[in-house]
Amino acid sequence: MRGGARSNCVLFDSISQISKKIDRHCRCTAARVATARRYGDLYVYQLAVEIRREVLRITRREPCRSDFRFVSQIRDSARGAPRNIAEGHSRFNPSEILPFLSYAKASTDETANHVADGVESGYFTQEDAEKIFNLIDRLIPALLKWMRYLESPAARRFYESFRRRQRLDAPTSALRTRLEGTNPNKN
Repeated sequence: MRGGARSNCVLFDSISQISKKIDRHCRCTAARVATARRYGDLYVYQLAVEIRREVLRITRREPCRSDFRFVSQIRDSARGAPRNIAEGHSRFNPSEILPFLSYAKASTDETANHVADGVESGYFTQEDAEKIFNLIDRLIPALLKWMRYLESPAARRFYESFRRRQRLDAPTSALRTRLEGTNPNKN
């Protein structure tokens, strides 16, 4: 239960139940992640941004906005997930991406804690909190599924295949760039 703010929290008996829930409710697939050219295309990033927007929206209202320390902390945690997803996506090696996804998950958990605290403090309505909790309940499984993929042999093979193609193409690209720079017919 998130700080007592939710009473309909589901407890799982095993890791396989968690895995089944993640598979059923998560649209973040290996194919979608591998084809995303920009971090903004990622489903996990889009969810994280939606959480950030909701947090910014509800922290603009009184009496919350008067608690400067609380507002600073919840906004920073809400900004942490999209920030880390974007930075992780910029690295292509699966082992380099994983820590950033872990930080994004931790920031999301921290945001959930702050939202529960905000409800208890009378800053947010239960409806506002539920909207954010529902987004969090979609983001965390998506992050976990992406992390599980990055730890898989399939991700390692994809990365190695990409690196091999990149190395084979690198001399051609470098030569092409040099030749384009010395072309006397170029305007």
